[in-house]
Amino acid sequence: MADYKNVLLNIKRLINALFLVRNKASYWNFIHLAELTKFNHPVSVSWSQAGEDVALLSVFKDRTDGLYIDVGSHHPSRFSITRHLYQLGWHGVNVEANPELIPEFEKFRKRDLNLCVAVGMRNKYIFTIFEEPALSTFNDEWRTKFVNEKARVSKTIEIKGRKLRSILDEFEPENAIDLLSIDAEGSDLEVLQSLEGPTLETHRFPRWLLLEAAPPVSEALKTPAVQLAMEWGYTPYFVLPMSTLMKFEG
Repeated sequence: MADYKNVLLNIKRLINALFLVRNKASYWNFIHLAELTKFNHPVSVSWSQAGEDVALLSVFKDRTDGLYIDVGSHHPSRFSITRHLYQLGWHGVNVEANPELIPEFEKFRKRDLNLCVAVGMRNKYIFTIFEEPALSTFNDEWRTKFVNEKARVSKTIEIKGRKLRSILDEFEPENAIDLLSIDAEGSDLEVLQSLEGPTLETHRFPRWLLLEAAPPVSEALKTPAVQLAMEWGYTPYFVLPMSTLMKFEG
């Protein structure tokens, strides 16, 4: 009887999987995955740019609840470090300054708070949106760098600024969240400064912090935002291809 139930369950899973391949995007994703893996062995799935989400799974060990704030969240799936966590049952705040990307979060992240603001110390910012939206930034140096690298500007807009501390106070005013991720295209330091660490109660510091800071380790640890985090009591835990994960030790 148990084998019969397993067969029925697997048939149901197969039908559900085939039903997902019902539009052009899903069809080509399926073909790409089939060609890449041959479906001859289980594979690990990553939605992030450089495996950050898989690294986080190794830290949180499939916890089915948790809280995050993702600054520069970009998209609920593309380059996402939180999709794995959301699917496990986590929820949090997605902060994205590009208003054109917010509808996707509203559609696919029903449990999350989705904010369209630029995070930092100022009340408003001039935000450059590139045709490749992942490059969009309010940092003038990075904007110039991307333009010099032939990235094409789509538009420039004025966007409301908000301190990270005010977002944390609204979302979780009493306890520590599990993860704070900052990916602000050259503005990580200003974003982190707006948490106002010197006045934040020790028990409310995010337990884990993910910042843009690439290897080698010696250079990653010199990144200004990483240096500030260490001053506040964070210890580098992983140095990943495009970021550094840090743990709050108090």
